[in-house]
Amino acid sequence: MTELEGQGNRIAKNFRNTVAGEFLLAVLKFLSRKVFVLFLGKEYLGINGLFTDILSVLSLAELGFGISITYSFYRPVAQRDTEQIKSLMRLYCRVYWTMGGAVLVLGLLLTPFLGFFVREMPKDIPHIPLIYFLNVLNAAIPYFFSYKSTLLYVYQKKYLDTMIRAVTTALVTVAQMVLLSVTGSYIQYLSLSIVATLAQNMVVSWKTDRLYPYLREKDIRPLSADALRDIRHNVRAMMLHRVGAVAVFGTDNLLIAKFAGVVHAGLYSNYIMIRGLLNVVINALSNAVTPAMGNLTATATLEHRRKAFDRLSFCGAWLFGWMSICLYCLYDPFIVLWLGDGWLLPGPAVLLVVANFYVTSMRIPVANTKSVMGLFHDDRYKSIVEALLNLFLSVVLGRRWGITGILAGTLASTLSLPFWIEPLGLYRYGLKQTAGKYFKDYLLHLVLTVAAGALTVFLCGGTGEGIFGFLHKGVCCILVPHMIYLPVYWHREECRFLRARVSGLLASIGKYFS
Repeated sequence: MTELEGQGNRIAKNFRNTVAGEFLLAVLKFLSRKVFVLFLGKEYLGINGLFTDILSVLSLAELGFGISITYSFYRPVAQRDTEQIKSLMRLYCRVYWTMGGAVLVLGLLLTPFLGFFVREMPKDIPHIPLIYFLNVLNAAIPYFFSYKSTLLYVYQKKYLDTMIRAVTTALVTVAQMVLLSVTGSYIQYLSLSIVATLAQNMVVSWKTDRLYPYLREKDIRPLSADALRDIRHNVRAMMLHRVGAVAVFGTDNLLIAKFAGVVHAGLYSNYIMIRGLLNVVINALSNAVTPAMGNLTATATLEHRRKAFDRLSFCGAWLFGWMSICLYCLYDPFIVLWLGDGWLLPGPAVLLVVANFYVTSMRIPVANTKSVMGLFHDDRYKSIVEALLNLFLSVVLGRRWGITGILAGTLASTLSLPFWIEPLGLYRYGLKQTAGKYFKDYLLHLVLTVAAGALTVFLCGGTGEGIFGFLHKGVCCILVPHMIYLPVYWHREECRFLRARVSGLLASIGKYFS
């Protein structure tokens, strides 16, 4: 068995357990959202999404330190250098406690300016400053604990974090639904969220200490000057990436609330929540595969790394294309079944939500591979230009076309810069070859996805409404895209690898339930 293939069991275990936990959370989240809109309505939903996005902007306090320090863990973990791990964890702890304090203070300082972020603040919602404060507190708490979960991630035990979060969140979500149905109090609902956040982070911290008892040792040597210099170098580069990412992906709801109103922001948050269900699978795969890629980067040959990226990119393109087709065909029918006719976005906006999902997801294999290779510096200024371009286009187009224009601005800024700059940097500095094959494959994946999507949409058009129509559409989405992909991809080496991995995963799942 090769070193590349030797990661299979750990990847399958991470994926299987993470998806199981996240699927449970997703089911409860959808039930909770149904209860939320039933008892609180669109304006509360819009405020909830608005405050979430404001606080995502405050996550700039993290400045990319988490990704930079995670990269620093791969080599000492591969080499079992516990002394270096202890030193890194102490630095991580100090920095994240500072960040938690910064998020709390900056969040509170924004309280007098909340009215700036919406076209018109809802008059029927009392105690908005208190609601905002509870959201700030909930956002700050993880910073005081989350550095411990990074070690689980690097050791490829992310599933433990997921399962702990699933159990605690499940209990609190059920309590929240009961509470809303009895009292209708949004403030009590948020208070339970804070309890869940605190509980799950404390349990993860305790579990990490139990697994790695050397973390409790007091004799911790200072990091070497070289290690600190490397971390500072990477943090400076990732700071720019972080600013760009937040400006592009964390401001859509803010702009929608500002130019289209808080109700439209609430409608958009439902589509993002459904998209988040697919992100569960994507993140589970990413969290399972990325540490293995980090291990390969620290130990394997350049040829192994190239092969690993080709396989990762191919599997991602197939998955993201299929998911995009499912989203476009099933978005509106699902929302009608779930919440009703009055919760739909305009058709062009839905198409742009899906297009943004596809383009953003296709960046993941490149971004993750660059992060484990420590390639933070080469395209650092790209993120700032992308952020400025995104804000400019989204504001200009949002004033003209509302939510559709804002989403179009996000898509245009992504295609204009990161679409080609990020792969060029990976191939030039990481894989040390030209990127021509990547862009040719990208075009092939896009053409096949559009063709498969068009055929699937056509066939779904002949189905009915209601639950049976939705199930019919779901069957079309499951079968038709793969019938287009398989004949074209069948003889590629990456497809043979994918077939072997899927067979192994299904066998593993079968043993798990047997």
